[in-house]
Amino acid sequence: MRTVWLLVAALVLAPFARADEPAKKYQVVSPKDDGIMATGINGRGEIVGFEWVEPKDQPGVLVQAPFFAKGKEMTYLPLLKGYTAIFPASVSDDGLVVGRASKDAPLGARVSLRNQAFVWSIKTGMHGLGALSDDAASFACGITRDGRRISGYSVGDNRIRACIWERDGDGWKGIALPQSSPQLGSTVVAMSDNGKCVAAVDGALPCLWSDDACGEWKREVIAYAGSLVPRSVNNSGMVVGLRFSGDGLSHAVLWSREGGYKQLEKPEGYVRSEANAVNNEGVVVGSADGPAGSKNGPTAFVYQLGRLRLMDEGGPDFTSATAINDRGQVAGVLEKEEKEAQKEVDRNPQAQGTRP
Repeated sequence: MRTVWLLVAALVLAPFARADEPAKKYQVVSPKDDGIMATGINGRGEIVGFEWVEPKDQPGVLVQAPFFAKGKEMTYLPLLKGYTAIFPASVSDDGLVVGRASKDAPLGARVSLRNQAFVWSIKTGMHGLGALSDDAASFACGITRDGRRISGYSVGDNRIRACIWERDGDGWKGIALPQSSPQLGSTVVAMSDNGKCVAAVDGALPCLWSDDACGEWKREVIAYAGSLVPRSVNNSGMVVGLRFSGDGLSHAVLWSREGGYKQLEKPEGYVRSEANAVNNEGVVVGSADGPAGSKNGPTAFVYQLGRLRLMDEGGPDFTSATAINDRGQVAGVLEKEEKEAQKEVDRNPQAQGTRP
């Protein structure tokens, strides 16, 4: 009987022992400590995103400069020929960056490929991916660690299709994923590191697409309509994102085959949250925010093993965690002035934010 009682005692005390364990610390990766909005990180800790910069010919004006960074070394992305802006979204382990390029157009005018998915690397330069057959625009959202598969969506007349691009020799081949609705219901088509799982909203239904052993994509509904807007998915098919309640507030949520659907509990004093990324260990990162005018401004969080905590890694100016890799490196938004602006609002309700 002693063995049985010892086993029972171990099972009872185990949760309390874990609760007393110190929280694991994560490394925040950023080329600078202010004005950085990271959108992706690869397995080597290299990141892509935007930096707020003041052009020499526009004093007092801040613009977003897209970049690729290795440690503190930053490379600013060039424009795709014929385009006026670049929006990087993700980066592979070999430094292949994907996103979308956009160009100006007269009001009300229809311009073919006004938005076009792109792929860029230091070695090969900037290239457009085009759109699926008979479509007029495309957006790239994610890329596998090995740089062989890209996720995104293609826009045509009265339709928005989730799609992937596969390596095809020196180029890329676009493939539409199976949908029940002609309209994609989300602006992110998330993809796992290994390229076997894709998550997005098909019409109004949160869905997971899985690439089976035969190379066929299988679609499954994973939650009820309006309950989950996917932002990220890992290799096991765990999906994280957000939902909106009737009052317009966002709430971080996740879905997994083992645990089903769950809304993450927010820290006391916080009313908004969103889950932005999940790694293959099931560690979720995102952002939480307090009520308007409160002292609880936007703050990055990490969620692991059923526990959510606000991150002190990165300092008080780390307002949102947007990406995490399997090494526990985290990237996100670092903006000193955002919290300074909130303090000014607390002192003077007429004060406005400082970032455009």
